[in-house]
Amino acid sequence: MQEALLPFLVWSKLKNILSEYSAVVTRWTIPSQTFLNVVRRQTVFTEHHSKELEEIALRRGLRPFVRRILEKKYGSRILRATHGIIGVTDEIRHYELNRAGCKQPSLVLPNGISLEGIPLKPPSVFNGKSLQLAFASSQFSPWQGLDRLLEGLRFWHGRSPRLTLHLIGRLTPAQEATIRRMGLAEMVRIHGVLYGNDLDKVLADCHLAIGSLALHRKVLKEACALKVREYIARGLPFVVSHDDPDLPAGLPWVLKIPADESPVEIDALVNFAEDVSQLPSLAKEMRDYAEKKLSWDVKMKRLAKFVQDNI
Repeated sequence: MQEALLPFLVWSKLKNILSEYSAVVTRWTIPSQTFLNVVRRQTVFTEHHSKELEEIALRRGLRPFVRRILEKKYGSRILRATHGIIGVTDEIRHYELNRAGCKQPSLVLPNGISLEGIPLKPPSVFNGKSLQLAFASSQFSPWQGLDRLLEGLRFWHGRSPRLTLHLIGRLTPAQEATIRRMGLAEMVRIHGVLYGNDLDKVLADCHLAIGSLALHRKVLKEACALKVREYIARGLPFVVSHDDPDLPAGLPWVLKIPADESPVEIDALVNFAEDVSQLPSLAKEMRDYAEKKLSWDVKMKRLAKFVQDNI
């Protein structure tokens, strides 16, 4: 419960400091009376990355139970008191406007990325014998869909090409036990959390990366994951199961698979790896796309204009 109280304490301490600013943009946090008081007194814009109630429903325990109560008690009131609502997708923007129950100024602003420090990945050409996959996540929550990929690997076990899945992030003991139980220990390398050169080395050897594969479990069709933006900046083609507002259909370096509970079809990944290996300038095209469409320089200009127009 100590962690749950942190946002309350933060808003209590910040409310006087924030009065020095013309406007405040804050990512949505735990709703409370203190948060509501600040929003009523200040010029506040809230930013949203998920359907809050649907995401909370996927979690278990006392903390999510309390959070759900607070969302229902204060969420709509806070949204109505803001000067504007920012959703990272249009789907989320509509969701928050419906929760607010009024026509607040709103903006769709997908996640961006800072390209500084992210190396362009040297192309790894798929030779048809060994396919290296990277799946990065701070933690593999249910909506990441790791289980869908593991089921696909289980069906593929023993076939050619040989697959290796590199998991970068925190796994639960139950997830690690599932990998062993499914007989996938030889196919799955668990790296834990990686940064800097350690992360670069793993990704440089991979042919494809994996994005979120089960956002439908949060009742989402759209997303703009940070890891996907990093894959693009590195020049690493990737697989997802959702739409991204920054990525129009038809991009040759994106494979979209069905958004359902079926195991990932490894044949589709192998065919995709073969296709992208035929595109010699692919990595540079992806990097150029990140610079022109996804950089924070581009994103922040739109945010600044929205805030200035609605103060």
